[in-house]
Amino acid sequence: MRTWINVFIKFWWFLQGIILLVFGFFVWIPISVTGILVIVRDCLYDNRNHKVRVLSRILLMICALAYMIYVGMLIAVGSPQIWFAVSLIIVGITDVILSIKLVIS
Repeated sequence: MRTWINVFIKFWWFLQGIILLVFGFFVWIPISVTGILVIVRDCLYDNRNHKVRVLSRILLMICALAYMIYVGMLIAVGSPQIWFAVSLIIVGITDVILSIKLVIS
């Protein structure tokens, strides 16, 4: 059971990084850089070195919190379609839950 959760977390963050990387090329280059950083942090979160592993997990948590702030601003100012707003909130909550699971373990 534990390995399936770890595989899901690794896949989730990798998918987030790829989406940010591809989406950033069309919109704003710093979003692409964020995607690259998310992929690197995802690859390092199960490193053998304890300091690298903890730093990677903390940075993924910070990324999830920044995403939630960005989603909140987008919903408040942008007034997107209801389905898009709900999907952004679901992705944000999933990010935070998976980050908390990483920091606790």
